[in-house]
Parts: sequence; C-alpha cells; structure tokens
Amino acid sequence: MANPAIPRSVKQGEQPLVAKEASTGHLLQRLPSFAAAATLAMLLAMTLATAISIRSINQSQSDLRFDELVDSVSLEVDSEFNKSLSELAAIQGFLEASDDVNPSQFRTFASALERASWSVHALGYIKKVAADDTAGFNRMMSLQLNDDFELGSDGYQDFYMPVAFTYPETLGILNPGEDLAFHPRYTPLMNKAETERQIVASPPVPSASNPHDQAVVLVFTPIFDQHDDLLGVSKLRGFGTGVYRVADFLAGPVERAGLGDIDFRVVDIGDVGEEQEVFPVPNGNTNEEWTIGTSHVIELNLAGRDWQLQFSQPEGYGITRLESELWLIVLAAGLVITGLATVSMYSLIAGRQSVQSDLTLMTRRMNILLDSALESILLVDDEDRIVWANQSYADVFGFDNSESIIGSDWESARTGVGVKFGNRRKFISRLTEINHNHELAVTSEDVQIVAPEHRILSMTSAPATSGTSEYLGRLWVFRDVTQERTVDQSKSEFVSMVSHELRTPLTSLTGFIELILDGAGGEVNPGMERLLHKAHTNGLRLSRLVGDLLDISRLEAGNLALELSEVSLQGLLAELTESMAPQFAEKQLSFRLKLPEKMRAVWADRERCAQVFSNLITNAVRYTQQDGSVTISGKLVGDHIEITVRDTGEGIRPENQARIFDKFVRISNNGKRPPGSTGLGLAITKTLVETQGGSIRLESEFGKGSAFTVALPVAERPE
Repeated sequence: MANPAIPRSVKQGEQPLVAKEASTGHLLQRLPSFAAAATLAMLLAMTLATAISIRSINQSQSDLRFDELVDSVSLEVDSEFNKSLSELAAIQGFLEASDDVNPSQFRTFASALERASWSVHALGYIKKVAADDTAGFNRMMSLQLNDDFELGSDGYQDFYMPVAFTYPETLGILNPGEDLAFHPRYTPLMNKAETERQIVASPPVPSASNPHDQAVVLVFTPIFDQHDDLLGVSKLRGFGTGVYRVADFLAGPVERAGLGDIDFRVVDIGDVGEEQEVFPVPNGNTNEEWTIGTSHVIELNLAGRDWQLQFSQPEGYGITRLESELWLIVLAAGLVITGLATVSMYSLIAGRQSVQSDLTLMTRRMNILLDSALESILLVDDEDRIVWANQSYADVFGFDNSESIIGSDWESARTGVGVKFGNRRKFISRLTEINHNHELAVTSEDVQIVAPEHRILSMTSAPATSGTSEYLGRLWVFRDVTQERTVDQSKSEFVSMVSHELRTPLTSLTGFIELILDGAGGEVNPGMERLLHKAHTNGLRLSRLVGDLLDISRLEAGNLALELSEVSLQGLLAELTESMAPQFAEKQLSFRLKLPEKMRAVWADRERCAQVFSNLITNAVRYTQQDGSVTISGKLVGDHIEITVRDTGEGIRPENQARIFDKFVRISNNGKRPPGSTGLGLAITKTLVETQGGSIRLESEFGKGSAFTVALPVAERPE
C-alpha cells in the first residue's frame, strides 16, 4: 500500500498546475505592453508613410509648377520668334511693291522700322543681277562704297547674287557687294526659299562682333516680281535677309518669366538631327555642367528650322520653406502623437474606466472641431435619416441647433427653415438625383440662397461606404463661396466693359480700311492693297475675339437674355449648312444631314442655338483634312433631343479632352495651332447649352475624328 505522505511524482514533460497558472497570469500582466508595442509599430509606420507621401506631393507640386513655368516661357519665346520676323515681312512687302530700290530708299525704310523698336539686328537685300546688267550694279556699288567696284571679275556666269545693301552694316556676316551665288552655306538656303516660296532660316553662326558670347541667325525671304511672265511664272528679283541675334529672342521672355537661377539653353537641331548649342554658349555644351540634367524639352520652329528649349529643373522649385519642411513637422508631430497614443493604449487596456473617459474626451473634442468648421457638414444613413450635423449646417439652413435635426428624416429637413433658394425646384430635383445614385460623387455645384440673406454655397457630396464597398449613407458639405463669386462677377464686368470700349474703335478701323480699299482716298497700288487686306483681316479677327469676350462676360455674369420658344432644329440646321456650303466646297468635304423626318421641336433660344451649332460645324470644318466628311445626326432620347456633329478630322488626344471646354484653350496637334481660333468658342458653346437646360459631351479618338453631342429639352413649355 502506497504511503500517502509521499507525493505523487510528476510525469516527465508535464508542467505543474501552479506553473501553468503563473505563466498565464504573467502573460495577462504583459498584455498591455504587447498591445502598446503593436500600436507603436503601427502608428510609426503610418507616420512614416504620411511623411513620405507629403514629400512625394511636394515633388509633384514642384513638377507641376515647373511645367507651368516652362509652358509660359515657351509660349513667350514662340511669340517673340513670330514677332521678330515682322521686320523681314515688312521689307519683303516694300521690295515687292517697288520695281527698283536704291540704297537711299532702302536705308530710309529700314531706319523707319528701327525707330519703331525693331527686333532684327540688321536687314539686307541680296539682288539677283543678270550677267548683262552688271555695269549698272557696279556703278551703284561704287557710289555706295566710295571705291571702284566690279562684279564678275572671276569669270562669266549667267547671274550673280551680290549683297546690294544692308542697314546697318554687318561686316563679317553680310558684306556689301559679296556674291553669294555659290556660297557653301547660304546658296542652298536661298534655293530652298525660292523653290518653296517661304521664309528659310540658316543654322546659327558666330557673331562677327562677339563670336564667343553671341550667335546669330540669317533668315532669307524670296522677292518676286508682282507681274508674271507670258508663261505665268513670277521672276525672282532677289532675297530680303535679316540678321537676328539669338539672345534678343530670349531677353524679353526670360525677363518676364523671372527665370533667375534656373538653368536653360537653346539647341539647334541640324538637318541630320545633330544638336548644336546656340545659347548661352554658342557651340558649347552647358548640359555637362547641370547637376540634374535635362528635365524639360520644348520643341520650337523658326522659319522652317527646328530648335529646342531645354530646362534643368532645380530641386524643390516653387516650394516654400514651410511646404518643404512640412514632412518634418508631420513626422515630429506624428512621433509625439504616436508616443501619446501608445501611452493611451496602455492605459485603455489597463483600466476600463480610463478607456471610457478618454473615448468620451476624444469624441467631445472631435465634435468641437467639426462644429467649429466653416463648412456646413451633414451625414445621412442608407435610410435617409440624419445621423450627424454640425452647428454650421444648422445656422445656414435655419435650425436652432444641430441636435434638433439628428434622427429626423432628411427629406423634411433638406430645405431648412425660413430659407429661400434661387431655384428651389431645381435644387430639390438635383438633391434627389444625387441621393438616388449610390455611386455618384459631386465635387462642386453652386446653390443660391436669396433669403434671409443672399448666399452662394458650393455643394460637395460623396457616398459613404464600408470596407466591403457596402453603401452606408452619404456625406454632404456646403461651403460659402459668396465672396469668391462676387470677385468673379467683378472680373467679368471689367472684361465686358473693356470689350465694349474696344468694339467701337475696332469697327471704325475696319470701316476706314474698307473705304481705302474701295478707293475713297485715291488709287491704291497692289503692294499697299495687299498690306491693307492683311490689316483688315486681322481687324475682323480681333473684332470676333472681342465679341467672344463679350459673350463670355455676359454668360458668367448671368446677363445674357434668352428668348425661349419652340425651335425646329431641322430648319435651323438646314439654314446653317446651306450658308456654310462654300466652306465645305473649299476643302472638298462631303456633308450629310441625317435627321428624322418628324423630330420634335426643342424649347430654346433660336439665335443662341444657331451660335452653338455654327461653332461646332466651323470646328469640324477647321480640323478636318481635305476630302474628309462631316455628318450631323439627331434622335430623341427621353425628354431631350440629341444632335451630334461628327467629323473625320484630327481628333483630340485623351490628355487634352478634359480641358477642351475651358476658356482660352487651343489644342495643338503635331505642333500646329488651329488657324483663326481664339480658344473661347467651345467654352461659350458649353455655357450656352447648359444655360438653356441642356448638356454637351465629347467623344474623340486621336487620328480618327471627333463627335460633339448636344442635348436640348423638348418643347414642353416649362415654367
């Protein structure tokens, strides 16, 4: 029989019960520490991720601001390029309008251009001299140079291309009397200019006055007789030429853009694709000294010659000191918050009462923060009951306090108490439309309140969803933008006033030019007539721009009166296409009008509808290549008539489609800008359509064409 005083032995590998209980208690005691450590790791990861995200956002913001600077400078330089060729165009017109020009006349005309703040360094005339006309040319050059001059002393040739005269003298680049008929660099360029009948620029060459710091470009423009011979061929009389300093192209744009310490250079792209630096070091390579390298390249074209503007983006461009150090501030604050949160987690797990107290305090602070927000915030659940609202919402919509509406049905509280809206029916309809679409997010829509005080609210709404994408309700935010809209209205009124002031003198100018062209001031010679026609065309173009500005300002200010009535789109579109038939014929475009025989009328302003479709058809013709087609079709969709203007033109790149309806946007495809476009037509079109209760959308595939669809309400005579 076993002795009861002797304890039972413990089997090998078996832990005593006391040891088990002690181990479990030890784990429970250390549970707050484990939880605090896990919280610390999680918050540290979130803090680091936030700091890294802020640095990434700063870099993206820097890239965006530098992109805007590069675009601005490139537009300025491109404008300066075109402006710089104006003197050469004037000399071309002067030489073509005169049968013969002597040195005195040339200098007089060139000096007049110089007094008008010209941008060219020097102007010259290269005259084509036949072999049997050298005697007269020799006499003229001898008088001009005060020395004996003889052309053709090196042998007989059919004709010579000597530099007849320059203003001012540019010895080393254009030498008076120098024969360029067989010049290795300039003769091929002059042949190209004669064959293509257009301005041609030379590669950059060192300046004779400062070859180490300057580079110059010679630009040639052919001069032909005004009267063709019996075979209908214009005879070449010579070439007008201009000497342009590359630095002069850049001085104005660089000063206006304030490039400061930003590295940039101008590179000439040769005929075989070889790059040659032009500015700031001719024939140099500034790029080797850049610490970051070429980050932005802008393609330019000067008289048929390809150039590049290359920029080196400095680190942190456009970022303020606060923005650049924000990630450090967030990191430091995150570490502090992480420490506090870790301690709080330890306390929460250690005692239930402390947890409840901290949670109540945090909730109170959150409510105070949201109640202090200037925005009016409202949250409704999936059954349209108000589950939360801040005090700002209650103040704006006429409630005593936010607690009084929590739990109530949102439909009964959405219009507030004692609040009058500018268009109450439209506002309620829009709220219902948004609320029924559980996937729709609204970024910004204006809501007008007229009483008890005038306010304009910007409405934002987004669906609230769970982690499994389950719809939980909707968040509504209303921000007061009354002052912003007042500023916008003041700007529109200023533009309208300036446009009105410009319209009268423009009309007078174009009218006087027409009178001169009609001979009211005497006979007009062909050269003057051509220049006057150009001035008249540009005056009309400026008048159209002023008209577009007036329309935009009226639309933004809401001062555009509409005369709504029943409008038959079949008759309207037939009239428009008939009046634009010459434009279709000029580009040999095929046209089809496919409308139903019995299509309902729309409730709209006939004149503004004509303006809308005229803009769309004109754009279709402008961007469609020769032998293309334009089709206009229509159909009834619900309570709207949809009219689609489709073309087979260039199409619009996907990255440009989002801003196609913005003001002053002119899309450039393949480096070519639209002729005669102001960038306002589609902005006016969109606003006119929406003002009449309709909508417009774009469908386009680059290289295959575009389709603009306008939807207008059917004629039901709405209130």
